[in-house]
Amino acid sequence: HDLARRPRRRPRRAPPVAGGPRDVEAMNLNSVTSALGSVKKAAARAAQRESPLEKNLREAMSNQNWGCPNSLMHDIARSSSHWEDCQVIMSELWAAVQEKGPRWRRVLKGLTLAEFLVKNGSERIIDDVRRDQHKVRCLFDFSYQEDGKDKGAAVREKAKAIIELVSDMELLRAERDKAR
Repeated sequence: HDLARRPRRRPRRAPPVAGGPRDVEAMNLNSVTSALGSVKKAAARAAQRESPLEKNLREAMSNQNWGCPNSLMHDIARSSSHWEDCQVIMSELWAAVQEKGPRWRRVLKGLTLAEFLVKNGSERIIDDVRRDQHKVRCLFDFSYQEDGKDKGAAVREKAKAIIELVSDMELLRAERDKAR
């Protein structure tokens, strides 16, 4: 009857062995952490190795509260005559104009660059803007309020000016002649 009252003894666990489940979890976590660190370093190195064109585009279409120098826009316009560079330019430009309200400065700078390139860049830019003009037209209704002010008005006006420019051949020719 004494045996019935005695608590049951748990079987003894073997001491942890190197390579056991906890060590494997720790090794997996360490390898994941190490891999993430490597990816982060590789991304930082890649960012430092961006081309001069990519650097110019990043600066030209930043969300910062300052404009873009004309010399920078002229450099980008010159680059648009190279097929690969033109693709990079248009890809970045379309990404900028598709941003949402809080990044309205980037949208406006993207449109400003688009207008500049239509006037000063290669003919491919004009073709691309005409082909994808729906990406600009959707900005006719752009709206964003900041500090009680309508920041979308400038975006709407610039979008309408670009569509008018690429739709009117005489106006486009006159603007391109004036830009030369």
